[in-house]
Amino acid sequence: MTTLYAKIVMIVKRIFTGKIILYAILAFLFVLTVMAYTTYDNNRNEIIDQQHQHLLTISRSTCRSLEIYVGEKVDCLKILALNDRFAFAMKNENRLALQSYFCAYLEAQKEDVRRVYEINKAGKIVYQHPEPTTPSFSNSYAVLSKDIERVLAEKSTYIGRAKKDEDGQYVINIFEPVFYDREFIGIIVGAVSLNMMYEKLVKPVKAGKEGYAMVKDRDGIILMHPAEDQIGIDVIATRKERHPDFEFHELESLIEQQFANEEGTTIYHSYWWTDKKPQKTKKLNAFSRAYIGEEFWIVAMALSYNELEGPIRQHLVKIVQVAFVIILIISVAIFIILKIQKNKEALEVETKYLKELNATTEELRKKDLQLQHSQKLQALGTLTGGIAHEFNNLLTPILGYTEILKKSVAIDSKDYEYINEIYDASRKAKNIIEQILVFSRLDRNTTKYEPIQVSLLVEETLNLIRPTLTSNIKISYEDSSDGSCIMANQVQIHQVLLNLYNNAFHAMKDAEGVLKVTLSTVKRNEAPENYTSASETEEYVQITVSDSGYGMSAEAVTRIFEPFFTTKGLGEGTGLGLFVVQGIVRNHKGLITVESVVDKGSTFKVYFPKVQGTPSVAEEEKIEFKKLKGLKPVLMVDDNPKVLKVMKKGLEDFGLEVLAETNSVEALNIFKQDPSRFEVVITDQAMPDLRGVELAERLKKLNPRVKIILVTGYADEKVAEYMKRMIIDYYLNKPVIGKQMAKAVCDVLEKDY
Repeated sequence: MTTLYAKIVMIVKRIFTGKIILYAILAFLFVLTVMAYTTYDNNRNEIIDQQHQHLLTISRSTCRSLEIYVGEKVDCLKILALNDRFAFAMKNENRLALQSYFCAYLEAQKEDVRRVYEINKAGKIVYQHPEPTTPSFSNSYAVLSKDIERVLAEKSTYIGRAKKDEDGQYVINIFEPVFYDREFIGIIVGAVSLNMMYEKLVKPVKAGKEGYAMVKDRDGIILMHPAEDQIGIDVIATRKERHPDFEFHELESLIEQQFANEEGTTIYHSYWWTDKKPQKTKKLNAFSRAYIGEEFWIVAMALSYNELEGPIRQHLVKIVQVAFVIILIISVAIFIILKIQKNKEALEVETKYLKELNATTEELRKKDLQLQHSQKLQALGTLTGGIAHEFNNLLTPILGYTEILKKSVAIDSKDYEYINEIYDASRKAKNIIEQILVFSRLDRNTTKYEPIQVSLLVEETLNLIRPTLTSNIKISYEDSSDGSCIMANQVQIHQVLLNLYNNAFHAMKDAEGVLKVTLSTVKRNEAPENYTSASETEEYVQITVSDSGYGMSAEAVTRIFEPFFTTKGLGEGTGLGLFVVQGIVRNHKGLITVESVVDKGSTFKVYFPKVQGTPSVAEEEKIEFKKLKGLKPVLMVDDNPKVLKVMKKGLEDFGLEVLAETNSVEALNIFKQDPSRFEVVITDQAMPDLRGVELAERLKKLNPRVKIILVTGYADEKVAEYMKRMIIDYYLNKPVIGKQMAKAVCDVLEKDY
């Protein structure tokens, strides 16, 4: 009895265990199926979303291409309209000349422009090219009449709506008014072919095997389509008339969406209108708007839904088949592998997180230090720039009036000597201001360079520093440069040398020492390799400044050019001297190196490319110009009345009539009254309401031939930009004198732009 009971229990257990395993397998298969379908559904939706975005990107790109294409046609027609010879021919009804211009224009446009029209100022079409087959212009006038009336009223460029021309081809007409000596003399019209626009910009756009791009206007009229019988029809109404049995509900919803939104995507059911017998199908659609003049066109991309879904569905079937074959064999192995992999990934994620956290912390620390340096430099730059600006405004009247007084006083009188001393002191103050601007880095990219004989500059700076040195320091100077020149700014090189001398003095002030300065020329193979590899110069000027002071450690040498780093004691240095020196040297395409040994001294070597040239003479010695009497008045603008007064007086002494104005907006209004009244405008940069460059830009729009001279405390990057764009013709750094302004007026009037 006991044995029988045991057998029954064993059989039950086996059945129960077998059911559990079976249920587990079935459950696993069910879950796998659900996961496979979910993956399929997600992949399908993701691919469809990606394809929608791709179609939308293509639609946007096509819209931009259409807008740029039409914009180019407008610009080409505007160039023809602005041609003075063409306008003269049109005014005098020179038909032969006009035909030549129209032929050249149409030849340049190839087949993009079908026809060009000439319309007189009464709104009548007097000529068109190519000429019509019939002598009557009635058909053309019917197409253009309403647009002509608008252009006659507004006298500005206008792009008409897409219409059929007399040949039955869709075109957009671009209307451009023509003026001669500001007199409106008529209109020229270019008929841009939509067919050529489609062939060049829309037709090449593909969307899968069956998909295509189409364009319709804001009224739903199809302008561009791969099927010619679709062009010119209403996208809904005409199709309903042609196919009364078709279902258009979803297509109507799509059209409503396109008219209501700038862009969008959708999935809908419609027909392939390029087929002989259109069949209902599922499509993807993306659309965007192209703005053509005051109208907009809708550019729509259509793609077959089945073309995307079919490969995904087939791939899913294959995956499921393979999965069911191998699922029973590797289920346990997968479980173990997944568990091990999960633990491994968790460990890798944690390790990666710790590494990223450490790297982020280090990066934040570096950024914080950089921000502190940047804020310090910005504060110093703002402060020094403001000081320089105010000093320039103070120095301008001093220099200006001393220049005027020098002309009115005899050279051999004692008063002339006193005035000349004031003038020389003001000039030296101007040089100091230039050094301040170098320090604040406000003259970057605008510094004027000229050939400079280095030996003269070295000797001058040594003479300046010699009285400041203590008796325990000797100077040794050797020159083997043979009068070599470099292309440089004299004030900035002056500052480089004084900084190096000053550092050498501080390194030796507590003991006896020698400040040794050597000037020489070196060949390409004698200069540092990392410098000459990026240069094409064969010879360099080398300036060596060495001392026998306390020297620097290897760590200090690596940081010596960093901002705010100094080896001097508290209160003895800012840490900015060598930082500025390095910036100046780099701006001059040079290189500075340093070698130092503790307790033995330091040696700085500066390399500059050697140039062939004659050293520049002083500014006043080289200024030569003709008398300016008889020229048109000069408009002068500066918000500082004292500065304006002396500048006006200084320029009037050279025979020019000057109209001075302290308000930039009022100066603009004066110029608007008669833009041809002035040949030259001299304006300050830093003014309220309109800054100098902004005023110059507006004046150039009113009269492109007027010459603009900018007077500024410092020339920043914006001034350099406007010089490149030829909005500013010349600029002078304050303080300025009458002779400089007169020379500038001569220079800009002699230039041929």
